[in-house]
Amino acid sequence: MRVQLERVAIGRGLGAAVPTLDLIVDGPVPVAVAVQTDERPLLVSMILAGRIRSDSGRVLVDGRENADELRRRTALVDTPVVAEPAPGVALKTVVAEEFSFAGLPTSGRAVRAFLADHDLAEYASLPVRALLRADRIRLFSELAVLRDGVDGIIVTSPERHGGEPTQWYGPLAALAKRGVTVAIVTDSATAGILVSLGARDGALPEPEAPELSSDPDSFESDLQ
Repeated sequence: MRVQLERVAIGRGLGAAVPTLDLIVDGPVPVAVAVQTDERPLLVSMILAGRIRSDSGRVLVDGRENADELRRRTALVDTPVVAEPAPGVALKTVVAEEFSFAGLPTSGRAVRAFLADHDLAEYASLPVRALLRADRIRLFSELAVLRDGVDGIIVTSPERHGGEPTQWYGPLAALAKRGVTVAIVTDSATAGILVSLGARDGALPEPEAPELSSDPDSFESDLQ
């Protein structure tokens, strides 16, 4: 899935809640989306997931304006206010709720099996706050893609939980390799670190694939 923001903004001028953005989110690696201020990560995440409309510009999914399709195919992950579990809720309760959203059995056995498969069985009865940062992002992302039709996730402000990006980037990169479009909406400093780890900066033009020459002599010279 490819999500593109073209001249998207909420508000105008210096007081704009979201200044004009041009972004492309797709590809086989996570895409870092750098935004500043406390409220913008939430707003940009909601725009990318089709949950709110911008005041100006266009949001395209696979080249088309289709907000319904964008909502169906994306999931917000650990987004403050709208998709963040309460820290004191037992992890098994959160998993069961996500299973319900995905149309899966919510029995204790099913939940325990899922957590065991992700090496988190001992956390089942513990509050969400007990999860290590990397495990939190990994588990919530895996739960999000269980929903039918979801092939894109937007992870919001993962740096707020602490820990180095090197600890939690790997699971998101693995999801991207499986064909899930992954956007990480974060601050500028964290986005820079993510790009150094292999993420793509969504605000930059996509790199062009090198042209392959049909001249066999040219191919042989490239190998020398």
